Amino acid sequence: MPKYQATLLIELKEGILDPQGRAVEGVLKDLGHPVDSVRVGKVLEVVFPAETLLEAEEKARAMGKLLANPVMEVFTLEALKELP
Repeated sequence: MPKYQATLLIELKEGILDPQGRAVEGVLKDLGHPVDSVRVGKVLEVVFPAETLLEAEEKARAMGKLLANPVMEVFTLEALKELP
């Protein structure tokens, strides 16, 4: 069965406070990098079997929905590729 790699991006929803992002922003400014804002999220790379690309996409989206907290996070399927 073919294997696929999905890259999932999980971010905080707009309006949700991001204390980790604020801390990173402060450090960058202290080090001389003028930034307007920083938001911290998670990137997950998941390798899994699927029969077709369509099935792989469905599985990847299902995993994203399970891994993101729907109250405060959103997920995006950033990339999906078949592995050799």
